[in-house]
Parts: sequence; structure tokens; C-alpha cells
Amino acid sequence: MLAGPASGTVWGCDASGCCPLGLDAPRDVVLVPSEDVLLLPVALPLPSPAKRLAALPFAIEDRIAERVDMVHLALGGQTSGGEWLAAVVSPEAMERWVGAAEAAGVPDAALLPDALALPVPEAGRWNVLRDPNGRILVRLSDGGGFAAGEPLFLALWAAAGRPECDEQAGFAPIASIFLDLRQGAFARPRQGLSATGRRVALVAAAGLLAHGAIAAADTYALKSIAAKRGAELTAQLAATAPGRYAGTDPREAAMVAAELIPAGTTAPPGSFLPLLTRSSAALAPFGSTVTIRGMAFDAERQRLQLDVDLADPSAQGSVVKALGSAGLKGRFEGATLIIAGGGA
Repeated sequence: MLAGPASGTVWGCDASGCCPLGLDAPRDVVLVPSEDVLLLPVALPLPSPAKRLAALPFAIEDRIAERVDMVHLALGGQTSGGEWLAAVVSPEAMERWVGAAEAAGVPDAALLPDALALPVPEAGRWNVLRDPNGRILVRLSDGGGFAAGEPLFLALWAAAGRPECDEQAGFAPIASIFLDLRQGAFARPRQGLSATGRRVALVAAAGLLAHGAIAAADTYALKSIAAKRGAELTAQLAATAPGRYAGTDPREAAMVAAELIPAGTTAPPGSFLPLLTRSSAALAPFGSTVTIRGMAFDAERQRLQLDVDLADPSAQGSVVKALGSAGLKGRFEGATLIIAGGGA
């Protein structure tokens, strides 16, 4: 879910094409008909976006009529109930909407079901908007929504127990993009960067992706370093690729940074995150003995360098042994703990 200062425009999309609605958004957004999108809250108690996306087809296959390999799936933000909002749409509709956005001159725009452009109501209520074509858009308190003609709307409203409805006068500027259908095969096109921009994007992607692993570590020091590095690299990404991301969440910025890395880059940021994750797990039992003051990653030598204080200097041997048991090579050089993969 992207949020931040407005730097884009909201567009409406129908059979005749796309037209601007005169509203601001974090970046260009095309509202597509919610009738063509099935929105489902899904329980995905998994720690990373990649794992949630991988599990999504299995979580919804018994809730849709089509085969999961015949539809396009997208995953949005977390609902008030702790579930994740998933979208199911036909590939044909996606191709039509992407083509309409390109024809309108906004090929990089997010695709958002129009019901999700309404604010989320209070629990037990519906926010509704009647559009000039007789459609009724509904936003639900769990974050989802739908669109229907009046007869179907009345039937669904009655089946839901006739909840109180708050009628909206129209769309408001969009503060956050709760679900972007442009995922997977329909992801937004990559943007080329200068040589300097590519290097910064690589650094940003590596550091920001590491934020998630650091935040899961068992020591307070690593979490503090993660927050600081996340803020620094989010600002660096915003300066390198202005307009692509204006928010402050390092996890969201990491996904944007990954999109900016051109295909075929010879130095993907894939080694830092696994090494950090394994090192954090190996050092977890020493949380009261090892205090981590700083961290750096030597990309050329593929090793992690931690500036540490030891409450018990004799624990050096135990730390190195624990790293070895985790398949890592560790050694101390003064107050610096150097960690590399088992083959280094």
C-alpha cells in the first residue's frame, strides 16, 4: 500500500478509455470497474510479501469458480481483521486496462478497483457512492468493496443484514493505494536509470530488503540499526528516482527499489539478505552477551562486518562456534566480528 505526498493524478476508466478526474494521488492511478474484480479477504499468516503471494493461489482456489492458473491474482493491504485483501480478475480485463492506461499516456499508472477509492467506513457500516451510470460502489469496513446495479445492491444489502449506509458525494483525493492490480505478469514497466542511479538502486534494494530481516532479529540493537538504515535508504531512493515513491515505509520502498533495478543487472542484491538472516539466527542466543554497535556489508568479499561489544570477552570462541554450526565462517578482528558464508 503506497502512501505519501501527492505526485500523481486519478483517472477514470470505462469502455471509451481513460480520462483524468482532477484528483490527486501518491502517483498516477487508473480506477477500473469493480464489477470485473473479485475482492476477497484472505488469511495469510506469513512473514513476507513473496511468501504471501506464493501461498495466495492455494488460499483461494476453493473460493473461485475458475482455475487459479486461468486468472490474474493480486495482493493488497492488510484489513482491519488482520487478513490480506486479494483480487481476482481475468487476464483479458487486465490487458484492456493496461492498454487504456498506455493510450492515455500513463503507462506506469496503478490500477485500482474503483470501490477501493472510497474511504473505509466504521465497523458495521457501508460507504456507498452512486455514479452517473446508475452503478453503486460500496466500500466495506474490512477494507474490501464491490460495485453493482441497484437491484443487485439491494439484494446484497438485505443479505448482509441491512447495514447503515453513508452516502458519499464523490471521490476524494486518494491518500493511499490499498491494492494495485499491476502485479506479476502485469507489473509496471521498469524504468531505466543512469549508471549512478543503478548503483544507488542496488544499494537501496539490498539495504531496504534487509530491513525486514533485521526487524525480525532477536536483539534490540539490530532493530535500531534497521530503522535508521531504512529511513536513510528510503530518502536515498526518493532522491534517485523522484516520483516513484514518496512514502516512508521501508518495506514498500524495497519493492519499488527492486522494480527500478534493470533486468540483466550483474550484481543483484541477493547475498546480503540470506547472510544477515542466518547470522541473526546464529547470534540470537548471545543477546545478553553480544551488543551490536554497527553493521556494514562488504559486497566485494561477500561478508558481514559487525562492530560488537562483548560482556564476556571469553565468549568469542562460543560465538565463532555457533556461527560454524550455522554453516558460516566467523572471526574476530579486534572489536569487529566478520561473518561470511561457509565456503568463504
